[in-house]
Amino acid sequence: MKCNKKSHFTISVLLITFSLNGLSWADIPGNVTRDMALYVDRHPGDWLLYGRDYGQQRYSPLDQINTSNVPELGLAWATDVPSSDGLLATPIVIDNVIYLSGSFSQVFAFDAKTGTQLWHYDPRVRRGASIFSSWGVRSNRGVAVWEGKVYVGTGDCRLIAINAATGKSVWETQVCDPEDNYGITGAPHVAEGTVFMGNAGSEHGARGYVSAFNADTGDEKWRFYTVPGDPAKGYENKQLEMAAKTWTGDAPWKFGGGVVWDAMTYDPEFNSLYIGTACGIPWDYSKRSPRGGDNLFMCSIVALDAEIGEYKWHYQTVPRDAWDYDAAMHMILADLTIDGVEKKVLMQAPKNGFFYVLDRETGELISANNYVKVTWAREIDLITGRPVEIPGARYYENKDGKATVYPTSFGAHCWHAMSYSPGTGLVYIPVIDFPTTFTVTDSPAFIGMELEVELYGYTRETPPPMGSGKLIAWDPLTQSPRWQIDYPYPFNGGVLSTAGNLIIQGTATGEVKIYSDDMGNLLWSAKTGSAIQAPPVSVLIDGKQHIIVAAGWSGASRTVTPEIGASMDARGPSRLFALKLNASHPYPVNEPEIPFAKPPRKVSASDDEIRKGEALFNAHCSLCHGFYAAGGGYGSSIHDLRRINEATYDRWFNIVLEGERNALGMPSFGDYLGKQEAGYLLEYVISRGWEEYGKENVGDQHGFHR
Repeated sequence: MKCNKKSHFTISVLLITFSLNGLSWADIPGNVTRDMALYVDRHPGDWLLYGRDYGQQRYSPLDQINTSNVPELGLAWATDVPSSDGLLATPIVIDNVIYLSGSFSQVFAFDAKTGTQLWHYDPRVRRGASIFSSWGVRSNRGVAVWEGKVYVGTGDCRLIAINAATGKSVWETQVCDPEDNYGITGAPHVAEGTVFMGNAGSEHGARGYVSAFNADTGDEKWRFYTVPGDPAKGYENKQLEMAAKTWTGDAPWKFGGGVVWDAMTYDPEFNSLYIGTACGIPWDYSKRSPRGGDNLFMCSIVALDAEIGEYKWHYQTVPRDAWDYDAAMHMILADLTIDGVEKKVLMQAPKNGFFYVLDRETGELISANNYVKVTWAREIDLITGRPVEIPGARYYENKDGKATVYPTSFGAHCWHAMSYSPGTGLVYIPVIDFPTTFTVTDSPAFIGMELEVELYGYTRETPPPMGSGKLIAWDPLTQSPRWQIDYPYPFNGGVLSTAGNLIIQGTATGEVKIYSDDMGNLLWSAKTGSAIQAPPVSVLIDGKQHIIVAAGWSGASRTVTPEIGASMDARGPSRLFALKLNASHPYPVNEPEIPFAKPPRKVSASDDEIRKGEALFNAHCSLCHGFYAAGGGYGSSIHDLRRINEATYDRWFNIVLEGERNALGMPSFGDYLGKQEAGYLLEYVISRGWEEYGKENVGDQHGFHR
């Protein structure tokens, strides 16, 4: 290695400085190095990377807590996290410091021994740049840590490097344009001094891509687009020119889609970055690509050269997608012995309900089978790699323009992390189990998506299929389940497996549950008071194994599980919990919610008008405010519309149609709703306030006639 005098002097000064302060390189907070990342098992007490190792196996080699002593598990400490809209992120734990992101892309550092907050960084994200950013800014699924810096992607499209010791910004760079319906909700990934960052917004027409940045400076190194752009401007590479031939229509590049909104996995053996891509817009394929074509690289796993961003191979899980069956879900790398031959594989359980095992060097399909009920396709043809579709699943081809299919468009498996245990050879999948009914319609059905497919519009007379959840232990060799656990609600948390023969998962009902990894026997559980979406991690603190759990009601659970919204057992504040053997700290108790006040206005609409308002609400407002206006929750930044006051009633049309509160994250719906429809919404919200007030004040329902 060559070194000039100036750089040699700089290094000498740094070494002297560290020596004078009694520090070494190992003492720098958040100092994850290349060797540490490559050889994580030399640091079993830390959780250095998003999935603990580059293979994203989410398996801890710690075994102090095991099947024989797990009943002795207790709470070491709990601390509230000022994250108003829940917690979705994997905690990164290095040298007894927990790094965690929360809503509005805030980042926190906590002392892992006590739960004491060390610092808090607020990027002050812009909330109202677009329809997508209005709700996307509230979700963030994690940070990455590398050589003393903490990296976070923000809801308004920035990538920020933060000093791990002080919580101060080091640099930031713009990744995408929030005014063009882009945002960032996923975690960055770092390898070999490069930060990889995707973005979100397919639902609103954002054109997908993934970017790579210098970890020291934030300078962009390369960018790979996942769908072709305007041919008049030239294609960025020959693969996109090839992909353009799989699109038809007058201007397919205007539809966008294919964003890399969550899963990325780095493979040091092949220096590959594997990315999973989303669907296209509109969901109605006959509108998006009327003369055929597979629409590459949507709903695909794509392998790129991690150093220069060049295409290596792709595998498309759903050609001609029409159901929002993203392939942006968690990918696991492992070495499996298949028919006596060791294979280096990539495993994924995407939204579409099939579990895939691919050769990660070539992209060749090795095996695939459905891990849940699937009614859109019969099987995956192992020769062509394509799904064998079931007639009638493509709703736009049916006379009535309808089709009900399993799995739901939320996915049989969404972003909630799987885990792979080398001990059992099983993959543990958090599953969502309910269908979606698609209906062709002439108008946009859901905020800004410009869909010709109606997914929402439910009322209590025609309720949505809330469905259930499962935890499935899946054998990737036999492509069959070993065991499964049934849950009453979908959207349960990510999974951790350990060398103590344990499977650990949080639930939508706010419980931490621990099972045996071989049979799925329930060994231990505890209530936290908040629904859990994030995956737990396991680390050593003062030589003792701890399980760190991030709890907080957030994401899609608010949208489609109003029963949870009504339960104080699951809608408490965002919290961090640390569990260890023989601990006895008392679990925190949620404060009771303020009773519902008598609404200041009477209901003046007819039952039919209120039903119209309810359908409109569930179509346009439920993503943030929840079905039946049962969203919000403890300390949420999202208003509980059942509790709004006279002043808000007075400003209703300005807020809903004119965007008066756009800067606060409440966008204008003036492009999708007229004044009459906004009036129906208002009457429905008033009726919900009276309904909840009446439950607590039986006999005093003046003003509510329903």
